[in-house]
Amino acid sequence: MHHTEIDPIKAEEAEHDEIAKEEVNREFDEIDKNKDGVIDREEYAEALPQKTRKQVREEEEAKEEKHWITWPSLEKRVKNQRWLALSTSADETVKLWDFDDRGNKMRGTINGGAGDELVHEAPIRVATLNWKERRAVTGAMDGTLGLWNLETYENVNSFLTGKFGAITAMDADWERKRILTGSAEGIMCVWTSDRLRLLREIHGHDGAKITVVKGDFDQGRGISGAIDGRLRVWDVETGGALGTFDMHIGDISAAVVDFERFRILSASDDGMMYLWHLENRQVLAELAGHADRINVIRADMEEGLAITASNDDTAMIWEVATGTCKGVLKGHKEAVRDVQVDFEEQVAITCSDDRTIRIWELETYTCTDILEGHLGRVNIIRARFDRDPRMMVSCSNDYTLRLWNLDTKECEELLCSHAGNVIALIM
Repeated sequence: MHHTEIDPIKAEEAEHDEIAKEEVNREFDEIDKNKDGVIDREEYAEALPQKTRKQVREEEEAKEEKHWITWPSLEKRVKNQRWLALSTSADETVKLWDFDDRGNKMRGTINGGAGDELVHEAPIRVATLNWKERRAVTGAMDGTLGLWNLETYENVNSFLTGKFGAITAMDADWERKRILTGSAEGIMCVWTSDRLRLLREIHGHDGAKITVVKGDFDQGRGISGAIDGRLRVWDVETGGALGTFDMHIGDISAAVVDFERFRILSASDDGMMYLWHLENRQVLAELAGHADRINVIRADMEEGLAITASNDDTAMIWEVATGTCKGVLKGHKEAVRDVQVDFEEQVAITCSDDRTIRIWELETYTCTDILEGHLGRVNIIRARFDRDPRMMVSCSNDYTLRLWNLDTKECEELLCSHAGNVIALIM
């Protein structure tokens, strides 16, 4: 008679398996409150360990971070009114940012087409975006245009010939699916925003670089301003010229258009500003005071107030209707590149080639704080006065962005994703 030998190791494993099976069955019986042999959703939920709201929120955010490029995640961020932005750069890329993110605020890089070839091979100067449709259009100095899916960072369509010259200005009406561009060759073009299809090219400035384009597609009108000192009003449906404003002597450097009130506030390299009527081009007010190029105009046309930043190292506050300068902000040692203002709270912020950012109290026109840290000129600032705490992002030709807490006056984060000058920040 042969005796079967029992492997002690296998016998021990079988015993462990039996014990594990009994533990599983016992746990199942404890969860199966209805004793129907099925664990329903409510029974399962009750059996889960209790978590704090903070733990649940952190786990959800972690999952969201992992799946950032999916549409549901981006939609959620937009609906939650997170602080999202695009930055363009001389490094030929566009960066997508979520400034509310507690981790990596730079969410993705845009500049590629089919087969990963580059759409832009020159500094990207202008862009416009629509969070609702998850789309952006970018324009570069090589004359190329790109239409992008912000959900996947993929190129939807592109215009690569560069036949109109460097893209130097852009405006959009996403509801009516129209994009306006201006070029270094003095050509304004009308495009569709859904496919980037060219509808019309308007040769209106005889080869002079266009610096400003504004559109009102509801009324079928467009405005272009160029270094020939002229601003022109167009019928964007036909391409026909409706009129020219040629009071400026210097190059057109900035403009604010109020199509509803038929008002245009325009500025030039010689430091002059004019308020004029859109329909008849009549001068309504002259705003004289700056001694050099006006880089930026921020205006509240309803309240009749404006603030300007100039290469003469100052910023000025204006009563638009009368052309009266209400105050001058002096303190920067070099050109003032950009300005943000809260007229209601009487606060302004300026940035300069002197590498500093200054905060101003507008009742007395005095500087209350100086923010330092950038190693190059500060080109752009975007403030969020509607947040608590109030926040600001600054962009510099030192290749960086900085996130500032305006209540503590501290830089909360240095953002170093670009490899070239930061040219534009679009929100």
